[in-house]
Amino acid sequence: MVKIYKSMNWLNKKYVILLFTVLFSIAANAQKDKIPFSGTWKGVITQADGYRAEFGIELNLTQEGKKLKGRSYVFVDTIYAEMNIEGIVHSSSIILIKDLEILDSKLTEGLEWCMKNYQLVLKKEGPIWSLEGHWQGKTTGKDCDPGKVKLKRLVPRA
Repeated sequence: MVKIYKSMNWLNKKYVILLFTVLFSIAANAQKDKIPFSGTWKGVITQADGYRAEFGIELNLTQEGKKLKGRSYVFVDTIYAEMNIEGIVHSSSIILIKDLEILDSKLTEGLEWCMKNYQLVLKKEGPIWSLEGHWQGKTTGKDCDPGKVKLKRLVPRA
């Protein structure tokens, strides 16, 4: 009876080691596909009834835990705005960002930049990561017409 117990103990250890190896592999593959939101994201922002239907936009984000901070740069023709932004990672695929202040800008007379709130969803198509979603905003006097945002993560170059 003692001999059977010792061989079962060895067999149990073998399965425990195999189980941990499989779980470690699964966790490692999950981490490989996980992307931090830090980096440069470039794309377009739309607005149905604005100065233009489509503007260029670039977000430079730094992620520290669930907090995001950085700068946005919105541009079209010869006008632009650089804004300080902050946000949170709401889940593994959703981030919420808001404009805090305009750092630098150039506008045509009679226009005013919208201070925006973004709700963005992380997606992956092949090797390309993207953020897509909606925004709403306000100027000093009124609500801005809302729009959509589509961004792609730029791959850092050496």
